[in-house]
Amino acid sequence: MKSILVTNTGDRVHAKALAARQDLHVTFVTEERFVSMYAPNTDIIIVKNLNNPTESANEVLAQRDCNMYEAVLALSERAAPTAAYLRGCLGLEGPSFDTVMNCTNKFAMKRQFEKAGMPTAAFSLASSVQEVLTSGNSVGWPIIVKPVLGGGTDATKVFFSEYELFSVEGKEYFERLHNPLTTSEKEFPVIVEKFQKVTAELHCDGFIENGEVIFVQVSQYLKPVLEYTSGGIYGSFTLDHNDPVAKEVAKMHEKAAKAVGISNGVTHFEVFLTEDGLLAGEIACRPGGGGIRKMLRFMNGFDSWDAHIAVSLGENYSFKTISGSKEQLAELMLPVKRGKIKSVSAADDFESLPGLLEVEMRVKSGDVIEGLLDSSAISGILFVKLSESNTIQKVIESVENIFSIEVDNLVYSNTQ
Repeated sequence: MKSILVTNTGDRVHAKALAARQDLHVTFVTEERFVSMYAPNTDIIIVKNLNNPTESANEVLAQRDCNMYEAVLALSERAAPTAAYLRGCLGLEGPSFDTVMNCTNKFAMKRQFEKAGMPTAAFSLASSVQEVLTSGNSVGWPIIVKPVLGGGTDATKVFFSEYELFSVEGKEYFERLHNPLTTSEKEFPVIVEKFQKVTAELHCDGFIENGEVIFVQVSQYLKPVLEYTSGGIYGSFTLDHNDPVAKEVAKMHEKAAKAVGISNGVTHFEVFLTEDGLLAGEIACRPGGGGIRKMLRFMNGFDSWDAHIAVSLGENYSFKTISGSKEQLAELMLPVKRGKIKSVSAADDFESLPGLLEVEMRVKSGDVIEGLLDSSAISGILFVKLSESNTIQKVIESVENIFSIEVDNLVYSNTQ
């Protein structure tokens, strides 16, 4: 039986699956506020703050004899630096601390892109509002501000002029960054980028083995991720490998992976199509979120999470590719609203949808939705096969006509 350390924040699904494996003795490394999600008698090491990898690793070493551990696996992006630091301390294989920081620290990542000669938006590092102002004047207005560490768009904000930095809304934004309520809240420093007019946002999901790209799939988001919080249906659809844009993005993906030092593991790379061409966004050494995993598995048998876990544990990963398949698939995520749900569409309501592969509803009448509503907050997800007659536009229109959710007397419609 192999003994492993698993750093984790709030991933229940994969934590439960790992704990159930008979060939593994799993010790979870997490923060105290996440302990309640584990079953009784689960082996857990509690650390103060996974945002601090050095401190967290030292806490693990102080609480446990670590001679028996053979691998370290991270289940969330926020927990990845601690996992990498532990690997270094214990002399274990897997992504190095430098590689993981290049994939989680946006400023370090952009510097590697720049060194590799990749096209990317002008950027600058800032640790205060005054430095954001200086950075804005340097990269050019308007700007987009993102915390250096952390995924998602919940703390990402666009400022069209320097005056907006000191508006009521601007002051509230920076106050949250200065005083995060929990370790999951984003904080300074931030990366300041020149805001781009994005005509399309794409993602490229891959698998690299010994420096060689074994699998790659380029997809396009239904709308730029920054617009997810505006409401409506979102998600993505795969592009044909012969699509000119897909070919170029695949080349950029390979270059980006080399730039940040990924030699083994899964990748999730984001690219912006702008008036000036394609610009590299960010690359992560983890599986893509939402319905991306299942969309890829439906299309060609590749499972990004199985691959991620296998590589992290030093195991081989293989999959059967559906050779020559030119089918396009889509994953459509249904919006949700804060409050008590009075009624919501059921899976059966979508049975007549052309090309439907699967429906997964995640909420039901009576559920109470509260807290942060970011891009991971959805009421359900659909997987659909596209065709010349069943285009992504037609699928979206059909889903919008079928789907409804009523929350506290507020009814969702595609006009909201």
